[in-house]
Parts: sequence; C-alpha cells; structure tokens
Amino acid sequence: MANRGFEPEQIERIIRAFLECGGNYTYTADKAGVGYNAVLKYVKRWQSGQVVIEGLPPVAMAAAKGENATELPALKAVRAENVSLRKERDELLKEIEKLRKVADLSDMTRKHSSSPPDWTVRQGGGGGKRAIATAFLSDVHLDEVIDPAQVNWVNAYNREIATERLRLFFENAIEVAKGYVRGLEYEGLVLPLGGDIFAGIIHEELAESNEGTIFQSMLYWADPMCAGIKLMRNAFGKVFLPCVVGNHGRRKRKPHAKNRPQDNFEYLFYHLLAKMLKDEKGIDFAISESADLPYQVYNTRYLLTHGDQFKGGSGIAGMLSPLLLGDARKREREVQVKRPYDVMVMGHWHQLAFVRGLIINGSVSGYDEYAFISNFRYEPPRQAFWVTDPVHGVTITAPIHVAAKDEMYSSATGTQAVIGVGWGNEPNEKGEGGKRA
Repeated sequence: MANRGFEPEQIERIIRAFLECGGNYTYTADKAGVGYNAVLKYVKRWQSGQVVIEGLPPVAMAAAKGENATELPALKAVRAENVSLRKERDELLKEIEKLRKVADLSDMTRKHSSSPPDWTVRQGGGGGKRAIATAFLSDVHLDEVIDPAQVNWVNAYNREIATERLRLFFENAIEVAKGYVRGLEYEGLVLPLGGDIFAGIIHEELAESNEGTIFQSMLYWADPMCAGIKLMRNAFGKVFLPCVVGNHGRRKRKPHAKNRPQDNFEYLFYHLLAKMLKDEKGIDFAISESADLPYQVYNTRYLLTHGDQFKGGSGIAGMLSPLLLGDARKREREVQVKRPYDVMVMGHWHQLAFVRGLIINGSVSGYDEYAFISNFRYEPPRQAFWVTDPVHGVTITAPIHVAAKDEMYSSATGTQAVIGVGWGNEPNEKGEGGKRA
C-alpha cells in the first residue's frame, strides 16, 4: 500500500524540532518521535522551498538573504537566550563560590562585648609600680607589594617582609616594655587593632598587585596574628584587643556611612581571630559595631578610630590641622552624650606622633609609592607604644621599630629588604653601597 506521508501538523512539528535541535537530525528524530529518514525527507523539502511552515520564512528566502538554514530568527532567538543564560549561570556560580567562602566563616561573626575586661579599669593594686602597656597595631597593609625602585630605594614590602615585620612588632613591643622600661609591674597589655590591617581592594592598582585575593590574605595571616597575640598574652598575662576597621578593608570602592564596619573585610577578620582564640585564657576582644570605639584603662578614657574621617593636611601644619579640628568635633559630640574622652587614638596617617590628647600611629608597610609621588616626608616602619599609669594616665611613650636591621632594598638582593638614600648612594647591581637601616 502506498505511503500517504505525514499530515501538515506532523511536518511542522518535525521542522520546528529540527530548528530547536540546532540542525541535528538524530536529536530531531528523537524529539519529533519519527524516523531518521522521515526527518531527512521533510527537512530537504523545506530547505528546497517545497514545504512552507507558517511563521517561518522558506529556506530559499533565507538563503537569498545570506542566512544559514539553521540560523533563522526563531533559532537565533533561542541561541541568544541560551548564551545569556549561560553567562548568567557562570556569574551566579562565581557569586555562589564567594558566598560559600564567607559562609564557611559566618559563625565567626558572633558579636563580642564592646566593653573592656575588668582588669583594664581596676585600679592598680598596692605595692610596686602598677601599669598597663599599650602596643598599637594598624596600617599593616598585609599583602601589599611596594617596589623599592619606585620609591627610590627607601623601602620595600611584600609577604615575606611583612611576615618578618609583624614578628618584630610583637617581639619588639615586649622588648620595649620589659627591656627599656624597667621597674613596672604590668597588669596586662592593650593591643588596639586600628584598621588597614590589609591592603584591600579599594584601588585597582592594589587588586592587581597584591600578593593574593582578600580571602586568601585573611586565611594566610590568621595564624601569624594569633601566634603574635598569644605571645603577648604569655608575656603580659592578659591582652585586651579593641578593634575598629579602616578604609582599606572596605568591600566597595566608595566609602559608605551605613554598615561601615559590617561591610568591611577587617570586621570579618577580627571575628575570625576572636573565634580562633576563644578557648585561650586572658585574651579579650571588643570589636566595634561603629567607626569609633571608646574604652577605658584605669581612669584614662580612650577613643579608638581609624582616622580616615579627617581630610586635608596641606600647609606647614600638615596633618595637625585636620586632626585637631576633627578631635574638637568628636570631643564636642562625646561630651553632649556624656561620654567624654581623654585621648583619641588613630592610625591612617602613617606618621607616628604623640600630641596632647592625640596618639597617631605609623605604619608597618612603610613608605610607599603614593607617599613618594605625594612628596610626604619619609617615615620608617614603626608603631606606637605607651604606658598608662593609674594616676597620671599616659606617661611613657616610645616607637616600636619593625624594620629588620638586615633589610636591604636593591635590585640585586631581591626580596631581601636597604635603604639607599638617593644622590648617588643607591646600591649597585652587586648589592654594594647604600646605607643600612
């Protein structure tokens, strides 16, 4: 009996399946539920113009316009949608991976009390000279890379150098407190973390040149930081860490007032440290939920802030103009809410200074390319140390030098960090010449 062929509806289903399957005859046969030969037969008829499907232009017309038979508008739309969906899927997978990394640390962001432990506000006991030491750590800029050639050989910085300087910060703080300042009985140590612990990703040049991503940096530096904190605890018996975030740790390029700490990678890092040290006795954290953190040592009231809220600093007065103005405004604000302070403590400016009522920290990273092209005065890598007395408040102040004595900055010594102080005194290719720090 003669084969009557397919009905028009069946033929249309075959042709549309052919387009949806991207011109694959085998897939079309499976999708349309017909034999391979039937697909071949009717597709050829459609391609020759013998079969016209409503809503689809004949292939002969498409060919006249220079279009491929399988690249007709309906198929183009499907393929374009598929490409868009694939891109969206890839972006979602990347975002999921980022969220997974954060989720792995999410339980570490439990809130800590913003109040200092009792031993910091308890009056010194009788007998001996009681005091509490403070070693201020800020502006470490971990995983930033400073090219010595770009700062005229006065500094260099990378992960290897940062590791050594961080170790020297902890060790030299103990040396200053117990080797240079004698005759005191320390009731503990305050170790403020004042922000800019990481170089961050707020500038494209940092994101491109850092030693690792911000997540890699946090995971790498958590163990060295914990080791240093425990070293301090072992030396002083107790350690209190008030913490505020800096501007370099923020997640977005533009500064935000809302959720300033909570949207900052350093906020997460502080909670990570607190979580890792939660079972260690004598270590207490106060992680601020705002830009400022008030705390008290004996009768001396401190206000810890990062310092990036103060702008300006031109002229002979330099940074003092914006800092004194900002200090006056903060004091007025705090007095109005019956929370006055005696000393404001800050970082950010990379210039160590002890001014009446102000303590401004230096940096661990040292002189960088930005400071060089801005013609800021040279400042060696150093941090602030001081002693709080139960009666007199801030008494003894000193720098904590963190640059190793054998640091050499030259193209010949590679990651070994020397200070060649310009004017023909730079180290040569053999590492000769230059002045040691």
